[in-house]
Amino acid sequence: MASEGTFGWDLLFKTVEPQVNKNTDILIALTHFVLLKSKLRCIGVGEDKTLSEDEESSELLPQGWNDSEDKYALRYILDKKLYMLLATKSENIFIINLLDVETKDVSNLALESNELVKALTGTLQTMIPTASAVMDRIRKELINPVLTGSTKAVTTQTPPEPRRDRRDDDYDPLRIAGPHFAPGLRGPMGSDPFGFPRGGIGSGDLDPLGRGGGGNLGVLPRLGPHRGGARYDPFGPGPGVRPNPNNDEFQPPGFGDFMYQ
Repeated sequence: MASEGTFGWDLLFKTVEPQVNKNTDILIALTHFVLLKSKLRCIGVGEDKTLSEDEESSELLPQGWNDSEDKYALRYILDKKLYMLLATKSENIFIINLLDVETKDVSNLALESNELVKALTGTLQTMIPTASAVMDRIRKELINPVLTGSTKAVTTQTPPEPRRDRRDDDYDPLRIAGPHFAPGLRGPMGSDPFGFPRGGIGSGDLDPLGRGGGGNLGVLPRLGPHRGGARYDPFGPGPGVRPNPNNDEFQPPGFGDFMYQ
């Protein structure tokens, strides 16, 4: 005895059973049956995208619906709107598409026909043991997306990748967490990336990438008597330079018992 979901299938299948000769015919007949349950009516075969006022609709599959070996093209109508059911088989995969001709919304369903269809005659359960699951997929993946227009929602509601308003050199491979500022940019309250005042003493020595300004030790210019950019004792603290260095820094070992003066 047919369940409520498959009520009417036996009568429909009897009208096409003599024409069935391959497993994809069974799947198209089942798809047609579920389309009828959704109030669509068939108006013929082909891919004509024009709809005239004198089109006659029917619950039956039209003559020639399975003439092709591996392709199907059926036209349906609902609320004066034209829909097209197109299907083709590639090896073991049977691809079914439903197109709303007016909105261009299209859905698709991929079925493994050889695994699903076990017989070409008998009850629906005999031919497709998983018929209930297949019908559910036809509704959810093929019919509902087009009739409700949710195929558009799927393509337009995908959140875009967040835009990162930064320069390329803002990327710091050593960063783990916490505030981050691009080289050369000021941090909060005019500080450098490590929280020291801009150009503050010691900030450069704390920055492994050397971005924080002058440190306790400076860098000699590459021209003049000191070559190679060697680090040396600056003439004065911070960015200012005092005219004469204090020559008691970095005394040689054993120079005296006193500390630096």
